[in-house]
Amino acid sequence: MHFFTQVITAAFALQYRHHSCRSHHNIPSTSYRLSLSSESHTDNQKYQDMLEWLKSKGADINSKIEIRPSTRQGSGYGVFVNDAVDADELLFTIPRSACITLDQALQDEACGKIFQKIIDQAGPGGATVAMAGFMAKEWLLTPTDSNPTQDTPFGPYLRTLPWARGVNNQEHILFWSNQEIETSLKGSMCYSEATALREEVKLAIRVLNGIVKPPIEAERRKERGEEEEQKSGFTWPWQAESSNEDTTSILEGLPEAVKGAFVCLLTRAFEDEGDAEKLVPMLDMMQHSEDPSISHVMRKSDGSVQVRARKALEGGEELFNQYRSELEESMPYHRFFTRYGFVPGVEEDMMNLLQDKSSIFFAQTAEV
Repeated sequence: MHFFTQVITAAFALQYRHHSCRSHHNIPSTSYRLSLSSESHTDNQKYQDMLEWLKSKGADINSKIEIRPSTRQGSGYGVFVNDAVDADELLFTIPRSACITLDQALQDEACGKIFQKIIDQAGPGGATVAMAGFMAKEWLLTPTDSNPTQDTPFGPYLRTLPWARGVNNQEHILFWSNQEIETSLKGSMCYSEATALREEVKLAIRVLNGIVKPPIEAERRKERGEEEEQKSGFTWPWQAESSNEDTTSILEGLPEAVKGAFVCLLTRAFEDEGDAEKLVPMLDMMQHSEDPSISHVMRKSDGSVQVRARKALEGGEELFNQYRSELEESMPYHRFFTRYGFVPGVEEDMMNLLQDKSSIFFAQTAEV
C-alpha cells in the first residue's frame, strides 16, 4: 500500500480547497462562454423534473420559485421569483439527502469502502477523487431521459449538470483537447497548472476505472437480464493480470464522465462539514452579483440548506448569490480561468485574449 500512497499523493498534490462560497463558473456576464442555440422543451423539462424530484426528497420550495434561462447573456439557466417576496422570506430548503456529499460516496454499496481507502491513503485530495468517482458511476448508470422506474437516486439532478463542454454554457480546460491546450496556453502563466490538473484527472480516471467499472458492468448485465458474473473481489488496477484485458481497459464513457464530475466539483461545490464539500441542487444554479438577493445557511440540526431573500424582491426578478471569498479575491486571473473556467469581470472573448497574448495570461516583458 505504500506504493499507492506515493502515487496518489504525487498525483493529487494540487488540492481543491473547500470554501464557504461556491467557485461558480457564471460569476461574470461574459461573452466568451459557449452558447446553446436556444432553450428547448427538453431543457425546460429536465429542470421541472429536478424540482419534482427535490420535492419528493422533502425539499420545501416556495411556490414563487421558477427556473428559466438566465438574464445574464451566455450564462445558461437561473432561478427566479414569479411574484413579489418579502425580505427574509424562505425561498427553498434543500434536505441533505438531496445533496451530493462525501457521505453519499462513502455509503455507496458497491464502491464506498474502496473510496474510503483512497481517502485514508491520500488525504483531502482523495475525497475529491472519491466524489468524482461516485458521480461518474451514477451518471453512467443514469438514463438520458427521466424514467421513474429505472432512474438512479440522483438522476433528475445529474441530468442538469454540465457533463460536457457547452452544456449549461460551461467552459473548462478539462474539456479541451491536447491540441487546444498547446495552441492556446503554451507559454502562458496558466500552462503548467492546466497541464498538471489534466494529468491528475487522467490518473484519477485510471484509478477510478478499476473501482467503478465492475459494478457498472454488473448493473448493465442485470438490466439486460444476463446472469451476473461472480467476482472474487476488488483488485487494484496495477494488480490485475496483464492478460485480463476487460479489467484494465478503460470503460467506454468513463473519461468524459470523470472529467465532467471534476468540473462540477471545481465550479459548483459548497463547503460542507469539516473540510468536505457538497453539491446543492438549485442553489448551485444561481448567478453571482456584488449585490446578492439571497442568503443561505446550513442547519446543523439536520444538514439541510435554507435559502432566504436578503431583501424584498419584485415578481420576475432573478435570484443572485455572492460567491467570491477572500481567497478568490486575491487569486490571479489566470488561475481563476484554469480552475474555474472564467475570468471575473472580463467580458472580452477568452480565446481572443489568449491569441492576443493578454497580460491576464502571459507575463509581459518590459521594453528596453
